[in-house]
Amino acid sequence: MKPLNRSRRSVSRSTNFPIHLRFRRSPLAMAGQSPRRTAIAGGFLVAAAVAGCAGHAREAATASGGDRVVIVAGATANEPRPALTEAALAVLRDAANSGNVSAQGSGKSSVALISAADGVQSRAIVLTPRRADGSLEHGFQRPSLVERNVRAAADAVAATAATHSGLDLLAGVDAAVRGVTPGTLVVVSSGLSTTGAFDLRQVGWDADPQAVAEQLAAKHELPRLAGWRVLFTGLGDVAGPQPPLPGASRDKLTQYWHAICAKAQAGSCDFDERRTPAEAPRASAATPVVPVPGVTSVVGPGGQVSTVVSDSALGFAGDSAALSPGAESLLRGIAASITARLGGNPAAPVTIRGYAADPPGSTAAGRQELAELRAEAVAGALRQAGVRQRPDVGGTGTEPGRTAMKDGKFDEAAAAAMRRVEITY
Repeated sequence: MKPLNRSRRSVSRSTNFPIHLRFRRSPLAMAGQSPRRTAIAGGFLVAAAVAGCAGHAREAATASGGDRVVIVAGATANEPRPALTEAALAVLRDAANSGNVSAQGSGKSSVALISAADGVQSRAIVLTPRRADGSLEHGFQRPSLVERNVRAAADAVAATAATHSGLDLLAGVDAAVRGVTPGTLVVVSSGLSTTGAFDLRQVGWDADPQAVAEQLAAKHELPRLAGWRVLFTGLGDVAGPQPPLPGASRDKLTQYWHAICAKAQAGSCDFDERRTPAEAPRASAATPVVPVPGVTSVVGPGGQVSTVVSDSALGFAGDSAALSPGAESLLRGIAASITARLGGNPAAPVTIRGYAADPPGSTAAGRQELAELRAEAVAGALRQAGVRQRPDVGGTGTEPGRTAMKDGKFDEAAAAAMRRVEITY
């Protein structure tokens, strides 16, 4: 593992706020999900200065009183447009229906505090439903008022866009909850940090998650999340030039953030496995990509994206054109990126080309057929994952001018680089 960089000044934090969070049910259970959940005892307080107030409530949103749902969105150009999953919406509804409020408008209300991870944008949305005179709404209009306030929060999240290059998710979380009464923290992000103390380009994919978390803690780079319930959504979901993550990399990413969350002493950590809707990013500031084993993406001069996936990432065995289960997960990520960029134009061109190596005993016709079958398998998986465009599919066999035969011997490393499928959109 490469050494972690960046040192932040240690911040003294107090934890004198009472914990008011109440869940009638787990937010993921309310949404019908099967979360990966780990309960963790602990202590940490992070914070953000949240400006502005939206929604229809009659009182100002302050950082004290009522339940608090803090939402941090990565919202970079390498992530889909930020959106709340059903699990996150369930968290907001639960807060809106919390009894930890005052009957009159001058008292406490539950509030959603929403910010971009780069700290540029922030909003506050009052969730507690109230009547025109500020008193609590208990009548037949209550459900519709709750949904209106929840939708206002969801719309504010969708409107969030990073303006700075790079993603420092640790710093974004740290800024978002400092000074706020512990409640629920919803992290809407791919989790692919490219700057700050946890730069995945430096950490790589082979590090021990626990060792990474301990190193961050030793350098005082972790927020302390005592009393906070943390929900990660959209982890590993990407867009634009960021290469999609194979299943093993997605799992490792979850392990990294789980270890960080545990070391930060969060009350609990949930990981929502439902993918973020495939919508084009709102942000335009260029963001570095995190290299992914077996997958590369390049943006051409016309804006087209070319993603190259190795046979190892696709899981093809021998002369087989059968995709592995992990490959299907990877291709769902590529399909989401295609949909985000081209979804509104079903006639947009998508090209899929298969390439093969030239092991001893193989024939040009056999390599051509295998390359075509593998390209077709990829095209079928993309269609099944929701790609509406009709791709131009073909197999090149062995790429002209390339061979895995060196000095009369078959070079497996060279062959591995030749076996691939290219997807351009």
